[in-house]
Amino acid sequence: MRSDGRDLRRNYLMSRVERARRHIRTYFVRALVAGTSGSALVAGFVSASGETWPLLGYIGLAAGLTCVVLGGQAMTTPRYKYLPIIPGTSRGRKILGRPPQLPLRADALRSPTKQVDAARCDDPVYFAGLRALIGPSCPIVVVPSNRRDVSKPHEVLFPLFSSAGTRSRVTVDLTKFGIPIKEYSFERELPEGVQDADHTLAIKDLIYTPNLAATLAMRDGPVTDPLLWPEHCVDPALLSRHDVVVVGGPDTNFWHAALFEPVFRTFNEPPSSVPLALNLRRDNGTYPSYGSRSLAVRLEGLGEVLPHTREEYVELDERLYPTYGMILACRNPFAAAVGLSRWCVFIAGTRSLGTSGGVLALTMLFDQMNRSSGCNFSSLVRTTAPDVHASASAILYRVSEVERAMIAREGTIHSRQRNSMAPASVFHRG
Repeated sequence: MRSDGRDLRRNYLMSRVERARRHIRTYFVRALVAGTSGSALVAGFVSASGETWPLLGYIGLAAGLTCVVLGGQAMTTPRYKYLPIIPGTSRGRKILGRPPQLPLRADALRSPTKQVDAARCDDPVYFAGLRALIGPSCPIVVVPSNRRDVSKPHEVLFPLFSSAGTRSRVTVDLTKFGIPIKEYSFERELPEGVQDADHTLAIKDLIYTPNLAATLAMRDGPVTDPLLWPEHCVDPALLSRHDVVVVGGPDTNFWHAALFEPVFRTFNEPPSSVPLALNLRRDNGTYPSYGSRSLAVRLEGLGEVLPHTREEYVELDERLYPTYGMILACRNPFAAAVGLSRWCVFIAGTRSLGTSGGVLALTMLFDQMNRSSGCNFSSLVRTTAPDVHASASAILYRVSEVERAMIAREGTIHSRQRNSMAPASVFHRG
């Protein structure tokens, strides 16, 4: 670790080549239109003056103006000093300190793997499998808060709680915290139209968080700072310095949406040929909406698990899939913006039972990877090419068994027992 806080053992930052490539993919069309329009305007003035230029002169002028506009756009985006105007020929994925990237899988010899690789988002954690989380780390686990624990809600940086309305609109400006990420807004869907204290802190969400915290702490030895943090006790600056595990969906944990939205934007601006495999985000017009009522899935082979699914994107509704959830690992967007290499993991179920199972699942995956040096976990994701698939750090899981305490039913004490949960197809048939 260097004195400025940068970790030399890992490098999750976007390379200069990749920054240039992303910039050109994002702004080239509008720069070309601006350059061509400028060249046409000059041609009009030249023609009006009675002079004549060769065609190559106008083409060269349009090309020059296009480059000027591209460079001007670079100077208006955050962290422009890391952006060279002329990109190299390689994507620069083999960078010292990056985890090994999982290869693309093609169904045919002439599949457009190079095109898919060139147009995918450069997230070294997402494309390395969950093994990228193993190793020296600085983790914290962020869990939902109960509003009764916050004595002065008006002093909280962001509106974590809301007492009325079906949605709570939030605008996040991170520049005031020294994090150069463009301002963004989203809406949080509140359960049943009100965010009550019981829902904001679902006890089932937290059952296995001590197990996960112990697993994370064992990797680096004793720590003096807490690993478990309520959502109202963290801030953007703290999150940018740590590897983060967010437990709970956006309707219960504010930081799920606040961290996921910039992650989604890096995959969507420009569009990545390999999308995010799992999310709780929905586009509802002007503002994206976050909740836990449905889980959006884009995984290869999903039809083998859920036989009735055939669509490219599948939404798992909580009424039909109450025991399902997601584990998604990617680069920490707050940390990347300030030049640090940290990871971020989202754990969320369509209901609390699924969230609790996800925490246990991640703990078990950590244990297995720690015991076996070659063990890794990933899922195949559908790409823009129908015969090309990518492996990503995304896990769709289902809680299959629960344990019930002793109960008193109709005057009889029933002993403690474990019960198997019905599969998804049973829920689907009702």
